[in-house]
Formats: sequence, structure tokens, C-alpha cells
Amino acid sequence: MKILVTGASGQLGHAIILQKPKQHQILCPSRNELDLSDELSCKKYIEFNKPDLIINCGAYTNVDLAEKEKEICLAINTSAPLTFAKILKDYGGNLLQISTDYVFDGKQNFAYKENDKKNPISQYGYSKAKAEELLEKFLKPTNQLIILRTSWLLGPTGNNFLVKILNLHKTKKELFVVSDQIGTMSSTFDVAKICWEIISKWNYISEHNYINHWTCSGISSWYDIAINIGDIAQKYKILDYPAKVNPIKTENYSTLAKRPIFSLLDCEKTSIVLDIICKYWQHELEMIISKIANR
Repeated sequence: MKILVTGASGQLGHAIILQKPKQHQILCPSRNELDLSDELSCKKYIEFNKPDLIINCGAYTNVDLAEKEKEICLAINTSAPLTFAKILKDYGGNLLQISTDYVFDGKQNFAYKENDKKNPISQYGYSKAKAEELLEKFLKPTNQLIILRTSWLLGPTGNNFLVKILNLHKTKKELFVVSDQIGTMSSTFDVAKICWEIISKWNYISEHNYINHWTCSGISSWYDIAINIGDIAQKYKILDYPAKVNPIKTENYSTLAKRPIFSLLDCEKTSIVLDIICKYWQHELEMIISKIANR
């Protein structure tokens, strides 16, 4: 099978390629070859290469800057996958769309299920929710679509919370981290594994469970994760002493974009379908930091 991985240089794309089964041919174009912000570039690349399946993990993910750069955010997160869908519809290719907990508003106090109402409160969340809506229209009737929502994605590379906080632990004596946004982290390695499991069971899942949730198990805040990063990094001798982490409320931490206060995703349905148990977030966080320590 010929599989296109968009965003191959990003943290999730990198993990997906590392875990690829040997029987698949992987396309991982550079931005010069496939520019997600350019509809014509997307159209030409797909029409020329005709991948059997696209794993669309390329995205505009700067949540705050998206409030200012709405057009480019929509071009990358909404228009590009829609362009893919229109061409895939014609020749029968499939699309695995990576989505996010930010499609929800965070106002409920229990884990979001796959069919719960979407109500994004940021431009980034809107662009991903709109993509889901349009992709469902084009590809769901023919079972060419699977959506995988994840949250708080962390890995050893890329521009993510773990890497940022680890660097702050090294350079600061004191940190202030939001403690009232509740959810759970996801591991790039674990989500990549789930992508390949979904692809291996495509026919069944696309028909019966086309929207999927996958994160680590457990509940935490960004504050909890920041403390654990420091403690685990000290254990693996990445740090001599972690910084002191102080909790602050969202209202006292000014950002351009609103974040969901509660964005826990219910992964039970996906876990049953794939017969895989979600890994506990602290264990996955330690695994990721151990990889950083051993580089």
C-alpha cells in the first residue's frame, strides 16, 4: 500500500514513520513538494502520486497565532484535507484524519464521547471541527474516512509542552503553570501505534467506528505534567534540580486563544474495537523522558 504521511517532519509524523510496517511504501514529502497552505499544490501532489491512503497529521497547531492568522490556519487545517477528500473520492483512496479535543468547548465535566456535540471556542478548534464536518460529507458514505481525535500530544522531539517545560526546568528556578485546565496527555509513540492498528482494521472501523478517541489514561492538569517532567528528568539525571512549579488559574494566564477547561476524551469505544488498553499518562511520560535521556 502506498501511504502519504503529511506533516512527516512533525512529532507525530516522525513517530508514525518510525513504526511503519515493512510492507507499506511511505510518501513523506517536504513542504516544497506538498504545501498544505496551497490548494493547487495539494491537488497536483495527490493527483500525480495517487496514494492508497493519507495519514493527515500535518496541521497548523499554533493555537494562539491562529487567532491572528485565520486564513492560513483554515487553509492548512480545513481546505487541504477537503482537497484531499475530493480527489480521493474519485479514485477510491482513504483518509485517516488526525483531529483534536479542541473541537469541544470544555464545558461539561465528564469525558467527551465520539458523537458529543462539537462547539470549538478557538480558531484552531474551529478549523479542525470544520474539517471533520466537510470530510464526513465527502468520504463517510463510502467508508473512505476515519477520524482519530487525540489531545495534549507529547513526544521527545518537536515544539511541544514537554520540550518547552524541560528547557524551562533547566534555565529557571521557578515556573508558573495553569492548573485548572483538565485533560490528559497523549504519547506520539502510542498514537502512532494506534494509527497503524486502525489502518490494519480499516474496513471494519470505517464502517462501525469511524470517529475514534485515543489518549493516555488518567486525568491531569498542565501543572501536574510540569511537576512530573521535573521529577522524572531529575531521576534520569537530565536535571540536577527541577524548578519550583507554581499553580495558576487560566484567568491569570493571558493567551490570545481560549482553551477548553475540561477536554478529557473517552477512549473506551476505540479501546474495545482495537482490543488495546490505554497506557497510564505518567508511565508514558517517563518512557518519553527516558528516550530523551538516552539520546
